[in-house]
Amino acid sequence: MRTNEAVDRIIRRQGGTISRHQAIDAGLSGSRIQRRIESGSWLRLASGIYTPASTQATWERQLNAALLSHPGSIVAGLSAARLLGFAGVGVGRPEILMPFEGNGRSPIARVIRARHFDTVERTIVEGLECTSAAETVLTLSMRWPAARMERMVDEGLARGLLGVADFDPILERLAFARQPGLKTLRRVVSQRADDAYQPPTTELERLLFRLLDHPRLPAYTRQLPIEYPSLKATVDAFIDSWRMIVEADGRRWHTRKEDFERDRLRDNAAVAAGFSVMRFTWKTLRYEATYCLETLLIAGETRTTS
Repeated sequence: MRTNEAVDRIIRRQGGTISRHQAIDAGLSGSRIQRRIESGSWLRLASGIYTPASTQATWERQLNAALLSHPGSIVAGLSAARLLGFAGVGVGRPEILMPFEGNGRSPIARVIRARHFDTVERTIVEGLECTSAAETVLTLSMRWPAARMERMVDEGLARGLLGVADFDPILERLAFARQPGLKTLRRVVSQRADDAYQPPTTELERLLFRLLDHPRLPAYTRQLPIEYPSLKATVDAFIDSWRMIVEADGRRWHTRKEDFERDRLRDNAAVAAGFSVMRFTWKTLRYEATYCLETLLIAGETRTTS
């Protein structure tokens, strides 16, 4: 009875799976395992990996089975992206990462082999060890087109799943490597480093409006069309009592040169019309919100006392 209870605990802990070695360590003999398979009470998922016939055939079960079939492996690729919460990732075939020297064959999983397996950054999600968000991007960059990989990086940065600095140890580790996608990844990361990166518009607006919703600031209007003598424009926010325009600098790297002259024209036209203009970058809105608030308050006080 105790043997059965020990086996059941292992199966529950591992999403409905157990290895032959684990079953034997729990007290089941090889012959008892074979009888369970022959009777149909256990199903074989891979060599030496079993599941009770009553267990629901879920993606999580298959993922656990894949990890058990390659001891020491970790969740990677699309499976890691799904566990980490990246959008638009289906269940698909489980994907795992293991040392380059290991056996890369599996009937139930896509096996990715890494030469630098021991230095791969990891995290724990839902009790499973998987590649970090940045390492997951690296793994997928080997087979994804640049545009899709860029979208994944942008999503990860905007949602806080990863930071640009998370790629530093990876790119340092692979400084002399020539694996597919690495050149593109280096370019994407460098373009998003510090002030070079701006997140999707929705994320930038959320940060700006969260700042302007502070109770110490006066009422404001979002996305207000303003007509200057020389041009028409829509500003991100307008504080009427201060006659102040507040803009979030959401330009992406490849439009910065194009937008520079346009922004200067808008700012000059606003000042000529009697408005003040405050601009905040994504970096200051994200990491220096207190500075942004105090700067606005000082500017507003100056406007009302001058």
